[in-house]
Parts: sequence; structure tokens; C-alpha cells
Amino acid sequence: MPDNNEELRKAGKLLYPIFREYVAVEAIYHRGEDLIFKTVPKVPLEDFQDKLSKQAFEAGFYLAFFQDGDSLLIVAKDIRPQGTKIPWLNILLFVLTLASMIIAYGYIKYESEIFRDFGLMAEGIKFALALMPILLFHEFGHYLAARRNKADVSLPYFIPAPTLIGTLGAIIKSRSPFKTRRELFDVGAAGPLAGFVPAVIILAIGFSNAQIINIGDQPLGTGHLLMGQSLVYYFLKILIVPPIPEGYTLIMSPTIFAGWVGLFVTMINLMPVGQLDGGHITYALFGRKLQFYLAWIIVAGLVVMGFFWPGWFVWGFLAVVIIKLKHPPTMNDEVELDQKRVILGWVSIALFILTFIPIPLKFVIVQ
Repeated sequence: MPDNNEELRKAGKLLYPIFREYVAVEAIYHRGEDLIFKTVPKVPLEDFQDKLSKQAFEAGFYLAFFQDGDSLLIVAKDIRPQGTKIPWLNILLFVLTLASMIIAYGYIKYESEIFRDFGLMAEGIKFALALMPILLFHEFGHYLAARRNKADVSLPYFIPAPTLIGTLGAIIKSRSPFKTRRELFDVGAAGPLAGFVPAVIILAIGFSNAQIINIGDQPLGTGHLLMGQSLVYYFLKILIVPPIPEGYTLIMSPTIFAGWVGLFVTMINLMPVGQLDGGHITYALFGRKLQFYLAWIIVAGLVVMGFFWPGWFVWGFLAVVIIKLKHPPTMNDEVELDQKRVILGWVSIALFILTFIPIPLKFVIVQ
């Protein structure tokens, strides 16, 4: 919102008729680019909060509610589009992430040769084009669920990085707190549920075109990166791929690897820790105390499994230090989940179990 007084007055006049149906407005202030209405509710807040938030959102404002003694403070943030604005930073990061994914996969397969022969990038392109739709479905699942709940969120910012897959995923900036546990659940569950579907489809396509090679034909000393198998991966493989004879192995094609990564990302995000999707879901489903206990159980499990795959030590550290175990409260934790959301919550927990991989990666050498 422009910070001049004239624009603030116009915004106040626009919102006042909407507010007066539910509250008596005692005063209007401004703090930076936000308007603050000091009000006295005519009926209990829970009777009109969702209706008022929806009406204000349709007018171009996001509302936050704060109790102040007998008064109710309503903070209005202007989210009306200021002309047509192309999200150049989002586009740039998306393109850089695609490039990073292409290079990362090419380097895994051909190492530094990819910089001398750009034709070798073809495998990386296949990988990036297979993985990116999975990540897009996941992120836009969150984005669309947030917008449907009238939350003020940004488009996804993809993060290119020199990792095994060329990215750290994406983040969506939220400029508004979660109003209820229902909204928290909707936004948290939408991403992994949306991303799981294309991950399974991509993996099935990869398995249907899978190639099998004789391990004995590989030169001695050849290294292979073996991917651990989740239950979803295992059952999909035996359903689609013909039985593999002893002494043979499945080639990890770009499409299969992309599907595997998609399932792994789903599993990581569904861990019931802090601000991860699983943290959102378990907080909404079970409440603050049980979510916190579950987070500690998961971290303890990661420490134990770290002795079998050191990468779990890293995830345990990130969970405690960066992500944090405790989930912040919503603005109104008293709103319970309905039966449909409870069922979807248990489906999400089942999905975490079905996509879990005890030992995700193992490097072996042909001897």
C-alpha cells in the first residue's frame, strides 16, 4: 500500500462499510503500510471472523485479529495488485534451478566431461524435465491452498544449489499467520499430496522403459550409486518391471531417478517437525503437545538411523537447529478439524510411512 495519508484514508473508507456490520469501529490508525482498526465486536469473533476475512480479501485486504482487553484490533494489509508486475525473481530462480538440475545430474553420470561435451547434458535435461513437474505440483499445491484460504503468500522461489539433484527445493513467503488449524492443515497437506501423484506417474513411466544390465559386464572398480527403496517404490517396481535375474541390475535412468527423488522429497516434507508439511499436519491433527513429542521421536529415530546412513545426522541437525521442532500456534487453535480433514491427515501419515527410505543412498564398487 502506498504510504501517503490520502491512500490510507481511501483504504479506510473502503473497509469501514464492510467492518461495521460486525464491529463498532472506535478508531483507525496506520502503522507503516498497514491500517489498524480499534473495534468492539457486536457478536463473538468466531461468529464473523471467516466471513469478514473473506469479504476483506475480495476487496483486496488481508486481515489479522488481536484481542486487546475489551477491544478487538484488526490489522488490514493491502494486497491489491499495484499494476501488472512480472515476478522476474521467481522466473530467474526457476530458470537457474533448471540449469542447476541439468548440470547436477550430468555431473553425477559423466563428471567433468559434461563441460567438454555439451551433448552429454541430454540426460540431465531428461532428469530436470521429469523432476520439475513434481516440484511444481508440490509447491503450487501449497500456493493454491493458501490462496483458497485467503492467505497472503508469494509465488514459489526455487533454490538452485550444488547438491546431488541441483536444488534445495523452493520456498513460499507467507506474509500472514495461519488463522485456524483447518487452514494450517489445508496448506500443509496440499503440497505433499499434490506432489505425490506426479512422482508416482513419473516413476511408473521410468519403470515401463527400464533397462537391465549384467553386473559382470561392468569393468572392475566401476562405482554405482544405489537408491534405497520405499514401499511405494518397491511395489511399483515389482508391478511394472519383469523379474530381474541374479547377477543383473536395473539401470537408474533419469526418469526413474526423478521419480525416486519425488518420493524422497515427499517423505522428508512429511516428517512431523516444526514448519515442515508434516509439522503442519500433525499440529492441526493432534495439537501442539503431541506434535512436539512426535518431533522428538522422529529426531531420536534419525540419530539412530544415522549410524546406518550418515545423512540422517544432517537431517537431525537441521530439524533441531534450523527447522525447529516446535510448531508456532495459529491465531485460533480452538477450531477443530472436520472428519474429511482427519481422514486426509491419516492418509498423509500413511504416505510418510509408505515413502520412507531407511537407507536412501549407498555407493558400491564392482569387484
